[in-house]
Parts: sequence; C-alpha cells; structure tokens
Amino acid sequence: MEPESMTNTEITVLLETLAKLIEATATDAADAARIIREAIPR
Repeated sequence: MEPESMTNTEITVLLETLAKLIEATATDAADAARIIREAIPR
C-alpha cells in the first residue's frame, strides 16, 4: 500500500504495530532505528 493512499486510521495502526515491534525486540536505539528503516516501503 502506498503511504499516500493510507487513511489516518491505517497510519495510526501501522505506527502502533511498529511501536509494539520495537518495544518487544529492540535492544537499543540503533536497533530501534534499524527496525523502523526496514519497515519503510521501497
């Protein structure tokens, strides 16, 4: 899904899911940044 076509609700769900993933798996700030960068659609 292209970010430009996402609704506010979809963006909120995506960000909450990403936040939960980071909380559950990141060991430090660099690891959190890696998780976020890997989640960016290319």
